[in-house]
Amino acid sequence: MRALPCASIVGLVLGSSPAFAQFDEMRFVVVRSVEAGCEPLCTEWISAEGEITSTSDDKFRETLKGLGKRRLPVVINSPGGDINAAMAIGRAIRKRGIDVLVGTTEFIGCQPSEKNCQTNRGRGAKYFGRPLINAFCNSACPLVLAGGAHRYAAPSAFIGVHQVTTTITSTDIVYKTKYKMVGGKKKILSKKIVSRKKGKTQIVTQMNQAIEKNLRSYLQEMGVSGIIVDRMKATDASDISWVDIGTRKFTKLVENLDNSDMVLSSAACQSVPAASHCRLITTDDL
Repeated sequence: MRALPCASIVGLVLGSSPAFAQFDEMRFVVVRSVEAGCEPLCTEWISAEGEITSTSDDKFRETLKGLGKRRLPVVINSPGGDINAAMAIGRAIRKRGIDVLVGTTEFIGCQPSEKNCQTNRGRGAKYFGRPLINAFCNSACPLVLAGGAHRYAAPSAFIGVHQVTTTITSTDIVYKTKYKMVGGKKKILSKKIVSRKKGKTQIVTQMNQAIEKNLRSYLQEMGVSGIIVDRMKATDASDISWVDIGTRKFTKLVENLDNSDMVLSSAACQSVPAASHCRLITTDDL
C-alpha cells in the first residue's frame, strides 16, 4: 500500500459587474400586482433579483415546480454571476415558454427578506407589488434574458456585458492504494482517499475556446446573435460594456423595446381568454 498525490478541480464563474459587486444571492418569489382596480383578476410574475450562483438554477426550477403548468413572466434585476447557472435558467425559461423582462419589483406589504410576515394573510397571495422598468441586467444576466420566449427591456433599463472570469482551484488528493502483482503487472485491489489539501487558486480573465463555443451555441439556440459574445470578449472583466438600444434590437437580445410596462398591466387580463399570467382570486384562496 502507498499514497499517491494527484488531481485538480476546476471551477467556472462569471463575476458580477464591478458596479454591483456586493449583492445578495438571487431569490425567486411569485408576486401579485397591486394595480388599482384589477382584483379579483390580476397579473402575477416571478421576481428574480440578486446574484446568480451555482445553485440558482435549482432554486428556479423549484419555483416553476410550485407553479404547476402556469407560465408567469420573469422580472429580473441582476448584476450577473455564474454563467452555467444562467444558461440553465434560460433553458428552463425557454422550455416553459415564458417571457423575461428586465425590471425590479417594489413590494407592498410583506418583503421577501421578512420571516413569518402576516401582513398579506387572507389576501390570496404571499407577496404583492408593482413592477418597475428601471433596472439592470449585467454580466451573466443577459444569458437569462436570452432564454425568454419574448424579451422585454425598456430603453431606460441597463444591460451590460464583459469578459468571463474563470477561477481555477487545484486540490492535492492523496490516495491509499492496495494492489498485488499478477503476471508481473500491478492489479489494483482498492483505492481510498486519505487526505485532501487545497492548492493554488488561479483567476483567468479571458474566455477560452471551449467557453466561447458554449456561449455562442447557447445564444444561437435562443435565436440571439453571437455579437453579444464578441462584445463580451472585447470588454475587460473589470469593466462593463453597455448594450445600447440599437444593438439590443439588432442582436434580438431584446425583442420589445416600447411596451415592457404593459406586459404586467391589468390590460393583459382583459382579453379573452385572459393572459396565462393572470389569476382569479376566489373565496377558496382567502
